This record gives sequence, structure tokens and C-alpha cells, in this order.
Amino acid sequence: MALSLLLALLWGGSQAQAPGFSLQVQSVVMVQEGLCVHVPCTLSYPRIGWTEDTPALGSWFVVGTDTNKGRPVATNKQDQEQGGSGGRFQLTGDPRNRSCSLLIRDAQAEDSAQYFFRVERGSYVRYNFVESPLYLEVTVLSLTPRPQDHGTHLTCRVDFSRKGVSTETTVQLNVTHVPKDLVISVSRAKASAPEPQGDSPHLEVQKGQFLQLVCASESQSPATLSWALEDRILSWSHPWTPGPLALVLTRVMPGDSGCYTCRAENGRGSQSRTLNLSVKYAPENLRVMALQANRTVLENLGNGTSLPALEGQSLRLLCVAHSNPPAQLSWALRGQTLSPSQPADPGILELPQIQTEHEGVLTCRAQNSLGSQHVSLLLSVVYKKGLLSKALGGGIFLGMGITTLLFLCLILVTKTLRKKQAQAGTLAHAGTPAHAGAPPQAGAPPKPKATRRSTILDYINVVPNPGPLARNRNRNQNRKAMPSSPSQASPPGALSQECKKNQKELHAAPHTCPGPRSSTQASESESNQENLHYAALTFSGLRPWDTRESKDTGPEYEDIKFH
Repeated sequence: MALSLLLALLWGGSQAQAPGFSLQVQSVVMVQEGLCVHVPCTLSYPRIGWTEDTPALGSWFVVGTDTNKGRPVATNKQDQEQGGSGGRFQLTGDPRNRSCSLLIRDAQAEDSAQYFFRVERGSYVRYNFVESPLYLEVTVLSLTPRPQDHGTHLTCRVDFSRKGVSTETTVQLNVTHVPKDLVISVSRAKASAPEPQGDSPHLEVQKGQFLQLVCASESQSPATLSWALEDRILSWSHPWTPGPLALVLTRVMPGDSGCYTCRAENGRGSQSRTLNLSVKYAPENLRVMALQANRTVLENLGNGTSLPALEGQSLRLLCVAHSNPPAQLSWALRGQTLSPSQPADPGILELPQIQTEHEGVLTCRAQNSLGSQHVSLLLSVVYKKGLLSKALGGGIFLGMGITTLLFLCLILVTKTLRKKQAQAGTLAHAGTPAHAGAPPQAGAPPKPKATRRSTILDYINVVPNPGPLARNRNRNQNRKAMPSSPSQASPPGALSQECKKNQKELHAAPHTCPGPRSSTQASESESNQENLHYAALTFSGLRPWDTRESKDTGPEYEDIKFH
């Protein structure tokens, strides 16, 4: 008895089949989900430790379950709880009759697993048939209809051939699906038919070109078609209006560039395709912005703008243009191309210090494969105020020097003239012929008058200075000479008053006060010429006298007053 118990303990957990223990069952059983299946099973065990009255207990477990602690999926033990099968697994065989058959109802997908059988009878027969497992595979009856299956009939038949009973059910398939076979077609002319774009997601057109985009798809149930640019809906169709949806761009503009999306949507889902539209055009909207050192705001400059810049200060010019493909930017001064200040951005021109050689026409040119555009500026250099003030200051000092020199010369001439006037006044008091102030004789030719400036001597009466001998003779003659009649003698002081008046008005007259001279006075005057003194002020660079006959015989006078 002790030996039998020991053998039972050793063989109970062994995967090797012990002598006298065997089990026959189908290794794999397949059943469709929701159906039932009966699995036949037989076993044998040695006749040790039990009698005919000893009950035989049998249980089915999921492989890996501890039979001492775990619950079986099917058993004939009255007090044993079953596992997660929910009573759908049933041990229909009787282990006393060497049967272990299993019945599975309403098979579920989660029932797919490996199972083993355990038998217990008496003190010796306690054995797990893990070496002979049963694999249950629950399959699902599925049908994947295709779009072309729409409207067809499907029949399900169940036949119990052994009982001669069968049943069937037929249905008509209504196949719906998401939109498929979405196609974008393109037309570049009004009269041309759209052509499929294919798999390429890119489309290039030129500015001003006609363009038509057509979106079409296949769908059993009605679908809504729509065109969108980026996230903006451009157009859409109604489900009850089947057919493609066209988007027409009469004249493509640069603003039409972007990502266009064609979408087809119904109750089952949606499908979409995108098309990247690139509009090609020549450079346009070319403009130049200037930033000078003494300013903080960019200044927009148009073509032909005059741009003054202060000498020595910095100037930064930025040239910007719109184009596709991107334009090549360049700068030129007076027709000579300039090296870019920043090779990575040739549209920037930097002049750290404005110099005279920078003056001229500055031109920014933008060019691509479709054309070019340019903007020209007239750059002028403004000199610094310091340099200009120095030049003006030097000129002012030079002018002041010349003015001072002329003023000193004028003072010297004035003193000389006053001295001569005083001497002339002394001679006039001594006496002068009365006929000196007589008008010119009839028939005498008129004197030429000055038409241009001349020396100041021509407008100032200068009286010669008589010598001592002449002055003595004049005194003696004044004592002896007596007027013959009042009509012949001049009143006292008349000649001196007239001389003074002539000196004050400075009219254009002979250089001496007029008056009669005796032969003695004339001879003495001629013999004493070395005592005559004259003063003259000459302005250099003036034109010489221009003497011409005047139709007007009357004298012209100009006053020069000294204060």
C-alpha cells in the first residue's frame, strides 16, 4: 500500500505517461464562434487502489492551471466550482466507464486554448494527462464584401444530415464603403479636356495662365466633394448631385500658390488628395529701403528717388523683390557692379563711410529666368558743416582784410583832399577872374561824359598849391586892383562860395576853380609847376573811359559825400 501511494505521488505531476495510464483525444478541434462542438475522449488507468464501487472523478483544466488550487472548466465533482466557461463546457463522459468526452456550447473566441484532463479514483489513481492535451480553436465566420458585391444575395444554410434537418436564410447585400479612387485632373486651357495629374503632388503654372482642377471619386453611397486652399474651403458639391467637382482659375496670380486639397466624404468615411500649386512669375514690386546713421526708421525709396547722404556717415540699403523662382539681386554704381556686402544676402548694400566717389546712380536689379526689374537712386554726398564753415570763415576774414585796407586808403585820400581844399580856399579869397564860371561859348562842341566808373579824381576839384612868390603877387594885386564898375567886379567872396559849392557837389568840371588869370599869373603858374600837388584814387580792374558824344548838352552830376 505504501509503495502504491509513493508511485502515485511521483507520477501525479509528471509529464511522462505512467505505466497503465493513457488518454486518446483529438489534438486540435476547430469550431465556429457561436456554435457547439462535441469532443470524444477515452482513457485507461491501472486497477490499483479502487473497487467497482469506488467513484471516479474527472476534470478538464486549462494548461498551466494548478489542479490543487485552480478551478476546472468542466468537472463531475458536485462541490467543485467551474472556471470562466460559465457552464458552456460540460464533461459528458463517465471516467468509471473509461470516457472523458467534452461538450462545448456557444463557443467564444476567448475559449481558444489548450486543455488537459485529470482523473481521480481511489488512493492510487490520481493522474494529470498533460502529455495528451486538447487544443480548441474557435473560428469566426466572416464575410468581407467588396464594392462589386453590392446588391448580391447571401445565403446561410445549416444542415443536420444525420437527423435529416436543414435550414437556410438569404439576404441581399447592401455594400457601402468610404469614397475611393480619388483622382485630380488638370486642364491648362479652356478648350482642352482635363488630364489626370497622376501621383505627382506638384503642379507649376505661369502667372496669368488659365487653370482648371477637377476632383472625382467612386462611392456607393453619395459623397460630398470639396476643394480647399490650405484651411479655407473654396467650393463643395451636394450629395444628391453626383459627378466631379471643378475649380476654375481664369488668371492664375501669385496669391493662388499653395496646397490645394480635394476631399470626398460620406457616412462611412473620407478620402483626400493634395496638390501643391506653384505660380511662376518675373520679379515685381521691387523696392529699396534705406537706413542712414542718423535715422532709426527704414525709408522706402521708389525708382528715380534722390537720396542725399552726409559725408562720412554710414548708409545701408535693402533691396526686396517678389518673384518665383527667387530672383538674383545685385547692386551697381554708375553701371559698375558692386560686390555684395553680405554674400548670403546680395540684396543688402552697406556703405560704412559715404565718400565723394559714392555719388552717382545706384541701381538694384532683380532677375530670374522669366524677366528682370530694376530701381535706380541718385545718391548725392552732402559735405559736413564743419568743412563748409571753415571755408566760409576763411572767406569772411579775407573779405574783412580787403575791406579794412580799402577803408584805410579812403581815409588817406580824404585827408589829402581836405588839405588841398583848404589851400584852394586860401587862393579863392585872394581873388580870381570873374569869368571863370561863365557858360561855354555858343558853337563849342559838347564835352564827352563818362559812361563808366573812373578815378575819383574826375569827380573832385583839386586846386593847385601856388608858390610863395605867387601868393605875394596876389596880395599886391588885390591892394592895387579896383573894380571899374559894379557889373565888372565880382562881389567879395563870390568865387570862393562857388568853388566851395563845386567842391561839395563834386560835379564833373575842370580840376581847378574857374577864374580869369593874368599873364603874370600864367607865367608864374607855368614856372612853378613843380609845386602843384594832386591826389588820385584809382580802382583796379575797372574798364577805361568810354567817351562818346551825348545828345544832351547839359552836364550830369553825381554827388559823393564824405561823413
